[in-house]
Amino acid sequence: MFFKLLLSFFIAFQSGTILVDKIAAVVNDEIITVSDIDKSIQFNSPLRKKNESVSDFYLNELKNLINYKVIYIEYRDQFKLTEEDFEGVNRSTIEKYGSLTKFISILKKFDMDMNDFREFVKEKILFDKVIREKFQLNIIIDFKEIEKFYNKEYLTFQKELNLVPKTIIEMTPVIEKHLREKRITKKLTFWLDEIRSSYKIINILKRGGKG
Repeated sequence: MFFKLLLSFFIAFQSGTILVDKIAAVVNDEIITVSDIDKSIQFNSPLRKKNESVSDFYLNELKNLINYKVIYIEYRDQFKLTEEDFEGVNRSTIEKYGSLTKFISILKKFDMDMNDFREFVKEKILFDKVIREKFQLNIIIDFKEIEKFYNKEYLTFQKELNLVPKTIIEMTPVIEKHLREKRITKKLTFWLDEIRSSYKIINILKRGGKG
């Protein structure tokens, strides 16, 4: 397979230049790069777990990206993405950064435009859509629980990473989603593992082990 020749670096030609990006994992023949992890951390705002090291944080986000890709491949013919799906993500992302100008400036840091962003987020959008259909996440999360997580965990993690924390209002949707999904982790994990077992996954960041 072609990726056996590229276990260390993925080389892409763009605008007459050569961009080198380390491969993080391969799902069947599709590549996930280290920069994909950085983009996911920036745009998807995953929450770092208590006592989780930075390296484990990256590995867990890579696992999320692997899950997104597997579910996308598995269900893309069954679940169709609409313009409304993309517009909802665009709108929430712009709101997160405060303005379209700020959002575009973040995209430029990754050499991306809006079309690139659309392509990048499509797998997570479909993943979320499938999860909503398969697992009705109608669990009510009390705001006090969100506030507790924000103060005791989120603020601590941001300080450890030397990052400026977002406000509790900005983080409420992310924390609420995190807490809701945490309650169904076992059931969801079993379901994902069962689907992943039919795919060839090479997790290079995990020293070539299964993803």
